[in-house]
Amino acid sequence: MRAPSIRRRLLLLLLASLVLVWALMLVVVHGEAREEIDALADARLQQGARTLLALDLKRLARLVNAAPAAAPGPSHAGDVPALEFQVWSDAGDLLLASADAPAAPPQLRPGYATLRLGGEPWRSFSLRDDRHEYWLSVLEPLAAREHPVEELASHLAKIVLLALPVLALLTWWVVRHGLRPLARLSSAIAVRDAGSREPIPLRGTPLEVQPLIGALNQLLQRLGRALETERAFTADAAHELRTPLAAIKVQAEVALATRDEATRLHAIGQVIAGVNRTTHLVQQLLQLARAEAGGLESQAVDLAATATECVARRAGEAMQAGIEFELSAESGCVVQGEPVMLAVLVDNLLDNAIKYGGAGGHARIDIRRAGEAVELVVADDGVGVGAGERERLRDRFFRREGEHAPGSGLGLSIVDKVAAAHGASVALGAGIGGRGLGVTVRFGGTRS
Repeated sequence: MRAPSIRRRLLLLLLASLVLVWALMLVVVHGEAREEIDALADARLQQGARTLLALDLKRLARLVNAAPAAAPGPSHAGDVPALEFQVWSDAGDLLLASADAPAAPPQLRPGYATLRLGGEPWRSFSLRDDRHEYWLSVLEPLAAREHPVEELASHLAKIVLLALPVLALLTWWVVRHGLRPLARLSSAIAVRDAGSREPIPLRGTPLEVQPLIGALNQLLQRLGRALETERAFTADAAHELRTPLAAIKVQAEVALATRDEATRLHAIGQVIAGVNRTTHLVQQLLQLARAEAGGLESQAVDLAATATECVARRAGEAMQAGIEFELSAESGCVVQGEPVMLAVLVDNLLDNAIKYGGAGGHARIDIRRAGEAVELVVADDGVGVGAGERERLRDRFFRREGEHAPGSGLGLSIVDKVAAAHGASVALGAGIGGRGLGVTVRFGGTRS
């Protein structure tokens, strides 16, 4: 299938517009020319009538006898047809008529009239001679007026036919010259390096092309962010997976080499635990990459319902860790966001509270309205983190020295990225009773 061409389409549209304008112009000029010629011919009729009215009947009779009848056949171009006239008495009797005057009824009313005589239309103008008490009518066939109109239309059509090729060539040149910025833009993009994400300069480009270049620059920015996210994910995955995979390999080699059943079972158990930790790490890395990529589809999400589902899902794990959940949720806490990613945010906060809350501890989850905003607060009463280190919890893979709880150090990084993607803020502070850690996620611009 032939690819669509802006140049070809624009050229065809312009040429079609020119032809249409020319055709309309011919119609308008033809109509105006007919009106002008009719007006001139009517003036000629009136002038002829007034000229003849200056003569008496004797002179009119001598004029009729002296004028030969018109020769039959078509008139030549440029010939001015002779006017025919009739003289009528007030009683309607024909007193005198020119040699070629048609058989017309008496015209005893002053002014113009259009008659059909002998199957052809005629135009007449009548005047009364008050001195001699008779009527004079001057007549002309309307067909005589068609020749100059058609001749004018023919001349105009010839001019159009001669001008169209020239206009088509000029239109082609104008379209080609007008689309040259697009060709330059295509060339500039074609020679760019595949790794270059520098914005295309807008300086010197036409206003009509600037929105296109602006959209391309925004696309390059988004592509750059996506590539950076991919590179960061690859680097993080390679860095963080190296150690657990090496440990899994060591334990697998121990299981193969030992003959002691207890040692072998222990090594296999360590392999399974290492696989579980690695799987959790990969899952968190994928969640982090998705949160950084953005482009989430927003919809109304009941944050209380989401938190309730997450708490119910993690309740068994919390019981095994000796953590007691306390959930307090106000009704009508609806935020705009992506349901799955909001569940990931809550789940990571709960995961941190379970890991670092300590056996016999508590984790409190509050969903509440704060003016026009909605707040999600997850707090525990574990060992917590010093005020100087709290902000570092947002960093990827940050873990305090001597920390033995299982984890990758990505939980709060994921929370931070998901919150940012939803236009929410994350505040870190002390937990329950001034102990542990409290995380407050505030969603602004919500609706209830």
